[in-house]
Amino acid sequence: MNRMVKFQRYFFLLVAFLLGSLAPLYGNVFNFLLLVFVLVLLGVNRKEVMRNIRQERVYILVNVAFLIYFSLHTLIVLLKGDPIAPPSYGTFEVLILNFILVPIYVSTFRNWLTPELLKQFLFYFCLGCLLLNVYIFFSLTGTNLFSAPLDTLNGIYNVRFGENRVVLGSKFWLEVQAMILAMASLASYLLAIKERRPVMKMVCFMMFFLLLIFLSFTVTKSSIIGFLLGFLILNVYLFRKFTLQMRFGFIAGLLVCACAFTLLTDIAMYEKRIQEIEEEIQSVRSGEYKGATIVPRVAFIRESFRHVDEFSLWGLGVCTKHRIKAWYEASEMNIAIYNNVNNAFLQYWITGGIFGLGLVLFLFVAPVYRMIRKRNFSVLIFVILIVFFVVSNTCVTLSWANSRLLILLFLAMFYFYGEMFAKLECFPDKSTTL
Repeated sequence: MNRMVKFQRYFFLLVAFLLGSLAPLYGNVFNFLLLVFVLVLLGVNRKEVMRNIRQERVYILVNVAFLIYFSLHTLIVLLKGDPIAPPSYGTFEVLILNFILVPIYVSTFRNWLTPELLKQFLFYFCLGCLLLNVYIFFSLTGTNLFSAPLDTLNGIYNVRFGENRVVLGSKFWLEVQAMILAMASLASYLLAIKERRPVMKMVCFMMFFLLLIFLSFTVTKSSIIGFLLGFLILNVYLFRKFTLQMRFGFIAGLLVCACAFTLLTDIAMYEKRIQEIEEEIQSVRSGEYKGATIVPRVAFIRESFRHVDEFSLWGLGVCTKHRIKAWYEASEMNIAIYNNVNNAFLQYWITGGIFGLGLVLFLFVAPVYRMIRKRNFSVLIFVILIVFFVVSNTCVTLSWANSRLLILLFLAMFYFYGEMFAKLECFPDKSTTL
């Protein structure tokens, strides 16, 4: 193995760790790190990089095509003069450094990625996520966990793990934190089931349990629902792979985990959230629109579709940000303080018209289509896509630096290397031990 391949592998594992930890905090800085790395690869081994890009050219060209469309749209808007709202050009950086650069970087894995290396990637990703959340937990509670554990846990539920807060100098959105915890929990759970080494199996199970506890601290509906759906599907898949004896042990283990989790979870906080949801639903029905979770999201969609004639076909392009803000300031539904629609699919529809909506749907559907076409099904890809899809319907995951790079990198990996994920999950026989 030459030195460059070794370096790429080490960088690959470093990226995994950073994706779970620092990359969501400093996504824009991480973009330029990837850019430098890709430029170095082009300088060292241009032929191989270009060959890998050509193999996945359709996926990459879809993103390039949208960049070209967005550029032409911007040119037309500026040439016409008097735009509908003040232009904002940040989308160009997003398209180039995320939607195009990230798939190009992911395509460079092709010649050396193996199922074993992919397993290490997932492990380091989960480890990075765990360490970041351990840091956040102790930054909020200090050492109170050791002196007053019950009061500390109740307190962390009451503040919802700090909600949207500054972490290490960067704003970290609670929805994104919960989404990453949900996907890391699912990945660590599958790693624990698949791991044969007793010590590593214990480490993965402990990591899964801690990540799940941290996820519960967020009390975030979309991520928890996404996790529960994915966890159910994952367990049905695993249950079918086991022998009868293993199934009994599997069920017993799940029951023990469920009981322990229930004892540690502040059920009252979830009951409070359910009550809040019921009150907000009633507020929407009465036309008052008072609330902070369900109410604004319903209002975003309703207000946006009042202006569907402005964006349905071509989109608002560079005028999107300020035009949405103007809609909400003029709305009677108490949403003047917001400036995005809290829905990634609707946001890109408004931005790029049917081409923007088509791009986002393509990114989500393409991995599933390739799995079906190649008859290489990966349950981990499917359950993480569920988490991405559910959360993307309640926040603008592809517009926030905290989540955009992570989602696009994983979506590209799912599409390019679906067969690797499938091999990672293979059970060679019915004797696999828990």
